[in-house]
Amino acid sequence: MTRTLVALAVSLGTASPLFAGPTSGLEYAPPAAPAPPDIGALVVRLVLMTVVLIGLCAVVLWLARRLNQPMGGAGDGGGRLKHEGTLALDRVCAVHVISVDGQTVAVTTDGTGLRSMVVLAEPFDAALNEANETLEPAERPAPVRPQVFSFSATLNTAAEPVPEKEPAPPAPVAPAVPKWSPDEVQQLLQRLVNRPNDEPIISRDAALR
Repeated sequence: MTRTLVALAVSLGTASPLFAGPTSGLEYAPPAAPAPPDIGALVVRLVLMTVVLIGLCAVVLWLARRLNQPMGGAGDGGGRLKHEGTLALDRVCAVHVISVDGQTVAVTTDGTGLRSMVVLAEPFDAALNEANETLEPAERPAPVRPQVFSFSATLNTAAEPVPEKEPAPPAPVAPAVPKWSPDEVQQLLQRLVNRPNDEPIISRDAALR
């Protein structure tokens, strides 16, 4: 065993110079660091790209609005179509009042386009005048005259004597009903029980005598 260990130690000592070799070729040399980027060039590039994107969005929006417009253009219908006014309800909803050939039309719109159209009624004065024209002169209501307040007429009316009303006739009085006491009723019952069969019924005054 001792001989084996001695032989192994001798062989390792002999072979160690072979494994070491030259040390000059194993030195590490780090590469040179790259130059830092130019901050100004990056900012200019970012700004240019943002401007180009905003321009593209504006062009697309303009084309979309152009395509949504009617092909015939904005006409007034030969002078019979007139825009009276617009009431904005919010950012996208609105009510437009349009006069079309003498009729007033309310048009509601929102983000999707036209929502409804309502023909408004004519003014009451115009309808009343038209109704009066259709009636015959005999059927027309008489004009209402305004009442004028007169202080002297009021005094004369207050000074006139007011006719007195005749008193109502007195109501008929019902005849008084005689009131019988319990003793009188008991005496009358005893007389009725004790009387003979052929004796006539006596009055209250005779029974109480």
